[in-house]
Formats: sequence, structure tokens, C-alpha cells
Amino acid sequence: MHSIRSKIILIYLALAVGVGAFVLFASGNLRFLEHRVNEGVAMAAFQETAQEMRRHEKNFFLYRAGADLDTTRNLATVLAQQLAKNHVLLAELAHGNELQQLQQALAHYRQQLEDGHLDESEVRTAGHAILIYSENLAERERASLGESVRQSRHALLWSVGVLVLLALAGGQALYHVVGRPLQQLEQQLEPLAHGRFRTFAMVSQDREIVSFTQALNRMLEELELRRRQVLQSEKLASLGTLASGVAHELNNPLGNISGAAQIALEEIAPLPEPARTELHAWLTQIDEETERARHIVRILLDYSRRPGRENPPTALLEVLEKTLRLLRPRLPEAETVTLDVPADLSLCIDPQRMQQVFINLIQNALEAGGASVRIHIHARATTTRDWPPPEAGQRASQILGAPETQASAVLVRVQDNGPGIAPERIGQVFDPFFTTHEPGEGTGLGLYIVGEIVQEHGGAIVVTSTPGEGACFSLWLPCKQTAHEDTP
Repeated sequence: MHSIRSKIILIYLALAVGVGAFVLFASGNLRFLEHRVNEGVAMAAFQETAQEMRRHEKNFFLYRAGADLDTTRNLATVLAQQLAKNHVLLAELAHGNELQQLQQALAHYRQQLEDGHLDESEVRTAGHAILIYSENLAERERASLGESVRQSRHALLWSVGVLVLLALAGGQALYHVVGRPLQQLEQQLEPLAHGRFRTFAMVSQDREIVSFTQALNRMLEELELRRRQVLQSEKLASLGTLASGVAHELNNPLGNISGAAQIALEEIAPLPEPARTELHAWLTQIDEETERARHIVRILLDYSRRPGRENPPTALLEVLEKTLRLLRPRLPEAETVTLDVPADLSLCIDPQRMQQVFINLIQNALEAGGASVRIHIHARATTTRDWPPPEAGQRASQILGAPETQASAVLVRVQDNGPGIAPERIGQVFDPFFTTHEPGEGTGLGLYIVGEIVQEHGGAIVVTSTPGEGACFSLWLPCKQTAHEDTP
């Protein structure tokens, strides 16, 4: 997968190459101009030497001073040396055989100066020719230098233009790679301000944008989940307040009814048969139904309680053994429930509340599977990396809650071999008052209370099931200390 970082590096490398090429071109252009300026200086010196030679020549013929003649001879020698040194440059500037004529004129001029009988006319003619040739060559050199400067200026302007275009292309590429995807993401963020949580579309295949979009989508999923949980919590808080009030109001009349039924059972002893037997059956039924109603009231009161105290470390095996002792009268056989729990595995839990969790889960399995059901409870130390369990993605499942950000935890599995849960109903098992029993045979609050207690402890729970192969409730419970951690 491509990444924005690699593309930006490529763009900057291209810009760096462009800038480097421009610097090299400008440096070469400046060196060329420097060479041309040096040639111009040489031509100016050649012309200046020729002019100085002519000046001393004229002074000699005017004043007949021997010093002027010697200076003229020396300057003629210097001029010959400059001509030899700059022969290539002068050959480029000369037209036709102009350079040969200059050389011949200079040689004749020097010969006349060395002759004992100076011919003024010959010297002046040769000197004038030398000066004219030098001025013409110097003028051409200045014109050539000016043209070179103009060409260099145009070349630099063109190279700067190319560099600017390259920079604009790099900026456009950066916008295409970074700016436009972020602008599209910004447009997709607009609905969030109005409370509309929509999944973000993938606007680029670059790794950073893909990761950012996926993170935003996960955030939206979490926000939506939290929003639903808040709504559910608000509803359940209202339901808890109502349930608590109703439970308290029902306790007194239910107690009165139960007491009256028990008194009536004592008072019917003197009655003759069969009226006594029939009344005894009715009063017993009243008492039993009253007790069932009081049990429902206790469940509602348990639901409305939210303990806030800190829980001490408790051995999980001890909680499970106490649970089995309480359930022993209801278990078909001693081997109905088997435990695979390390003795030194401890949790910071409320023992009574967690005991209620396992009672509800075991009772639920017994009611679903009957006398032949077998329940296996397995626990091991784990971490958040093991949540959710692998089976959650392989079978029909329902997840309630999310693990807290804590490294150490305990994963408890309650597995039965009962009939399992239908896929279309597995998403409702933690809903309050949902039950598959006949009316009057269950409240539908058992698994709901399990989920509430687990979440109160900062944990999470997932149920997985395949029809005909039983169900598995996996509880993820965070812990501050465990005696040891088994290898998953």
C-alpha cells in the first residue's frame, strides 16, 4: 500500500533535483560569464596597450625624446605578447584575414622602430592600422559580451520559470495527495455536528489516510455504541427507579397475603373433609404464588441496587464452590457442573454479586438442558489482547460491554451441552424481561442481571451458541492482582 510519506518524499526529491539542476545551471552560466568578462578584460588591455603605444609614438615624433621611443618599442613588444597569448580569442573576433594583417602590421611596426633610420610615414601608417584593428576587435568583443549577458539573463529567467512550474506542480501534487483527501474528510465530518453518525467513505488508498479513516469509523461505531448505551442506561435507570418503588410497595401487601394464607392454613384443621382438603390446596397455592411474587420483588430490588464500595481480592474458586453448595439441591447429579479453575486465581469482585452471576448462568443452563445437561466452568488469567474470544467471530454471538484498558484479567467460560440458542434470538438474551419460557414461568431478568453485574465490575460478556451444541458464556473480568498467569 502506498503512503503519503513516501509520496511527499518523492515530491521533495523531485523539487530538490530541480533546485540542484538550477543551481548547477546558474553556476555554469556564471562561470561562462566570468570567462567572457576575462576575455573582455584581455581585449580592453590589448586596445589600451595599442592606444598607449600610439601616444608615445606621437610624442616621439613631436619632441624627439629617446624615452618615448624606448617606451614605444617596449609597448610594441607587450602588444606582440598579448597578441600571441590571446590568439584564439582574436581569431574568433577577426573577420577574414584581419588577424594576419594585424600581425603583419605589428611586425612591420616593430621593424621600423628598430631601424636606425626611422621612416615616420611608415611608422605612423603601421601604428594607425594596429590601432584600428585593435579598436574593431575590442568593439566586437564588447558586442559579443553584451549578447552573452543577454542570453545568460534569458536562460536564467527560463530556468527560474521552469523551477517555479516545478514547485507549482509539487504543490499541486501535495494538495492531491494530502489536501484533497483531508478536505473530503472534512466535508464528511460536517454531519457529525448535526448528530448524524455516518460511516466515512475511503477517499484515498494511502496508508495514512486509510488508517485515519478506519480510526474515524471505529470512533463512530464506538460513539454510536456509547450513545445507545447511554439511552439504554437512561431507560434502565428509570426502570430501576420504578422497579424499586413498585417492589417496596408490593412487599407489604405480599407479606400480608402470605401471612393471612398461613394463618388460614392453621385455622382450617377443624373443618370436615373434603372441604378442608380443597381449602388447603387453594391456600397452599396462594402462599406459593405469593412467595413467587416476593421472589420477583427481590430480583427487582437486586437490580435497583448499585454497590459503590471497593472490592477486596477474592479467590474465584471459592466463589464458585459456594455457588455449587447453594445449588446442590437443584443439581441432578454431582457431576452436572465441573470446575477447571486455578486455586490461586483471585479477582477484586463482590463475592455475593458474582455468586449471583454464576447462579443465574447455571440455572439458565439447567432450565434449558434439563436433567441430562452438563456444565463446564473454565477460568484462566489473560489480557485484553484475548478479547473478544476467537469463537465470537465463528459462531452466532452477542457481546455486552467492552473490556477496560487494563493488562491483566480473568476469562471465565461457562459452557453447557444443552440445546443452544437460536441465532435469531441470541441478540436478545441480555435484554430485560426477555424469556423463552411460558408466561408465568420466568421473569426474563436473569441474564440481564448477569450482564449488569459483569459491567459493574468493569468487565464484558459474550455469549456464543450453535443450535443443538449448547451455549458458552465468556466473562472477561479485569483484576488488579492475580497470583499467576497461565499461558493462553
